[in-house]
Amino acid sequence: MLATCEKQPLSATAKLYFERFTVVLTVLCVLPIATLAQTVGTVPPPPLGKLVDVGGYRVHLYCTGTGSPTVVIMGAPFSVDWGLVQPEVAKITQVCSYDHSGVGWSDDGPKDSCSLRVGEVHAALKNAGIKGPYVLVGHSLGGLVARLYESQFPDEVAGLVLVDHAMIILAPPVGNASTPSSPSAPMHVTRLSGLDSDPNFSHLTPRERELHNWAKSLPRNRIASQSNVEVVQQCLSEAASIDKEHLHPLGDRPLVDVSTDEDRNSDYVEFQTKLLSLSQNSKEIIAARSSHYVIIDRPGAVIDATSQVLRSVRTNSKL
Repeated sequence: MLATCEKQPLSATAKLYFERFTVVLTVLCVLPIATLAQTVGTVPPPPLGKLVDVGGYRVHLYCTGTGSPTVVIMGAPFSVDWGLVQPEVAKITQVCSYDHSGVGWSDDGPKDSCSLRVGEVHAALKNAGIKGPYVLVGHSLGGLVARLYESQFPDEVAGLVLVDHAMIILAPPVGNASTPSSPSAPMHVTRLSGLDSDPNFSHLTPRERELHNWAKSLPRNRIASQSNVEVVQQCLSEAASIDKEHLHPLGDRPLVDVSTDEDRNSDYVEFQTKLLSLSQNSKEIIAARSSHYVIIDRPGAVIDATSQVLRSVRTNSKL
């Protein structure tokens, strides 16, 4: 099922990419959501982690475990949604997840953008005293944020894990289906039901499910999520420009690309090949029978990918 969202034309640099960006975009066509007053009352639940000032407002940063390098998680609707991944990674190193401004426990921030998201993560880690270099784990749009973080702060990134990285589909104008896709065509975004509609959502603890539903029920969540289409366009354009300048932007730093077999059409497969080319030390893990929400459908694949990158970094060896 498709939810059509017409936006400004993509830049020519984004032409290299195709899209299956789906996670939080469901709010563009969202049904009314009951408030969490039905479950936890009107008082917001206490944050899992702490609120860190990032320049006049605060974002929620949740760190567990000990060791280095620290794993920094980006993406998915909310930090609590990594409940099947973060505790396992915390057994082998320190791991931090966060909520970008405007969602979850984080304060509202300035107008959303790629640079804002990168800057928030950087400021939160610095102000919380979390020292790098980091292994960045990015899901969907978070994968783009991780890549752009590396481009701005390469000395702070030891390796990357990309989990069903965001993509863009360029579709022909409505009423002219025979016209080939072009940078000036409207954008169509594949729509999936929300993470909480996934059968494996029940694998999260009751409290984690409750907190997810609380965060999703906040009126500002819809406003914040509606900016994701524009942000992913910006990020893809910026990433494409970087890729044009460097054959292997990550050099030989370890990169594991976690993809799915849900819809492995030729465009999707080609995109994974491009992601793998970002580093000369890369590999792909296919999460079998997983939807876009690999972190709850096949959390073991994400944990395995993260463990392999950590091992490569610690031993200075190939994947």
